[in-house]
Amino acid sequence: MQRIVLTLAVAAMLAACGAAATNSSAPATSSGPAAATGSTIFTATTSLGTVLADSKGFTLYYFLPEKNSTIGACTGGCLSAWPAVVVTGAPTAAAGVTGTLATVSIMVNGAAATEVTYNGWPLHTFGSDTAPGQTGGNGVGGKWFAAMPGTTASATGATTSSSSTPTAKPTNTPGGYGY
Repeated sequence: MQRIVLTLAVAAMLAACGAAATNSSAPATSSGPAAATGSTIFTATTSLGTVLADSKGFTLYYFLPEKNSTIGACTGGCLSAWPAVVVTGAPTAAAGVTGTLATVSIMVNGAAATEVTYNGWPLHTFGSDTAPGQTGGNGVGGKWFAAMPGTTASATGATTSSSSTPTAKPTNTPGGYGY
């Protein structure tokens, strides 16, 4: 029974992200970590190695269709599962965050917001990560990957960190898939 529920949840999440190019009026809420409002991006050590993290220690992710700050690739239901890392003011980098931080303007719940980018990739948290250091969003749908200090503007999911190379299979949940 649990497997059926997980399968339905995955289908709903992927459908929301698959329809990312369409505008949706669905509210961007999440049962996991809230969209970050701090302006500093940190690094954290996880099972994948060193990843980028928000001020609460939650792993940050990038979405392949958002390459080069493509706006509108994750909206509505997608933002519910993958909250944007939003800031007030300019983002800053803590020690170990070696790439370029910038921002792009997005719409969240019909209001303008400022999302943090890292080397051109808009950053998100994963709603199913419920504690700092979890990496359940890495590899989801073959399009979501943990952002690492070595993530470049031309990343295709095979990012590297100075301390490890991630796999596309998340490791923090039963079954190893995180969705």
